[in-house]
Amino acid sequence: MIEAIQRWFSVDTILPSKDRLGPVETTKNLYNKYLKIAWPATLQGLMMQLMTAIDLAMVGSLGAAALASVGIMGQPEMVMLVICRALSIAVTAIIARRHGEGDVDGMNAVLKQSILLNFLIYVPLLTICLFNLEHILRFTGAEDGYIETAVWYGRFIVLSLIFQSFSQIVGGALIGYGNTKVIFKSNVVGNILNTILNFFLIYGIAFFPEFGVMGAGISTLISSAVIAALLLRAISQHTKTGLTLLHPSKWRFERTVLHTVFHVGGSSLGEQFFERFGMYTYTMIVASLGAVPLAAHYVCMNLMDIFYYFAMGLGFAGASHTGQNLGHKRPDLARAFGVIGARMGLVVGFISAMIFISAGHLLVQLYTRESDVVTLAGALMGIMAIAAFPQALQQVYAGVLKGAGDTFYIMKYSLVSVAIIRPIITYVLCITLGLGLYGAWISLCFDQSLRLVCAYMRFISGSWQHKIV
Repeated sequence: MIEAIQRWFSVDTILPSKDRLGPVETTKNLYNKYLKIAWPATLQGLMMQLMTAIDLAMVGSLGAAALASVGIMGQPEMVMLVICRALSIAVTAIIARRHGEGDVDGMNAVLKQSILLNFLIYVPLLTICLFNLEHILRFTGAEDGYIETAVWYGRFIVLSLIFQSFSQIVGGALIGYGNTKVIFKSNVVGNILNTILNFFLIYGIAFFPEFGVMGAGISTLISSAVIAALLLRAISQHTKTGLTLLHPSKWRFERTVLHTVFHVGGSSLGEQFFERFGMYTYTMIVASLGAVPLAAHYVCMNLMDIFYYFAMGLGFAGASHTGQNLGHKRPDLARAFGVIGARMGLVVGFISAMIFISAGHLLVQLYTRESDVVTLAGALMGIMAIAAFPQALQQVYAGVLKGAGDTFYIMKYSLVSVAIIRPIITYVLCITLGLGLYGAWISLCFDQSLRLVCAYMRFISGSWQHKIV
């Protein structure tokens, strides 16, 4: 049994000799190279999620209405970030490819011009959102019982997005370059600071005033600024061959750079838009079920996100290695790293499922002690265990496609699965058939499975290896 598992993980099984286009390192070295990028990205996400969990526990102690005030802002925040997320995907793919090609000037030109483009977009966008926040939250499904608290909290979140969008672009560049340790370290500092500030500002400890939910928003704003400052420092170092703002490449927009960014990023924007539209609609349906189901849903989503970040780290590593190896003219290694990521993704899915089944109820109680929320969230653990597998695997395969610049295909299946099928199934199961929150999570599981099938079919076809970036 052990020998069979070892063969399954072996590079000789993943990439047979007849399919190799050049020398291939040992199984141990390939996995180490993959994990060198994946682990810092995973730990960054886990650290962020741990801090979010602590935040939720603090806010949850104020009651279900306070928890709902924070939860209802989640989808508007994600929608506001779609542009920079799309731009960062393009930056990752292009910088990984340029790094593989040894084009230092092109790599740094993409970094500089993407940062400038990000600010030109987000300063006016966030200004508009700030002055229309109440309308946005009511449209999302916020109820009168907590709308005022949600608006106060949301104002600080909107202000923090100017820093978050910058960090997203720089983070995408560092992932493409293969330096995820800097991202991890910056987020560790920022998130620990966020938790400390939450403790003082939410409860009014020592000489700090008691801000309640608004204190969580203030903490997020300050910590986001600190993370952005640390990442700025990281890309402001003197280096001849690395990623730095001090390189003599141009800040002024160049047609060739913008064309490549829009070519890859345009499809990523479509993907992000469709995903956010679907999730926004999804959250609106869940919010219509009431404050307790919304609070339970938010707790479960955060538990799911803990293991999502393991898969996200694998996806980042896949994107980086795919872009770099295609730049090196080694599509065989790009595919091998994709398979390595999938092997790890299955392990992540299995461990996630076991934890949800065996300890899910205990984990829920770390977020809130309200019996109605705990009971409802605990009842969803079985569905979450099933969803863990497609969630992990589709992140891995999508990471390979993104690293290759095959974002148009991802946009197409996101339109069908997330923006069309998922909201329809959610409404039918939750409202028409009266399954409530159970229906929402069955819909989520179906959506993740459909996206996995689409990404996997594209991966095995090999057409992504021929994309020009």
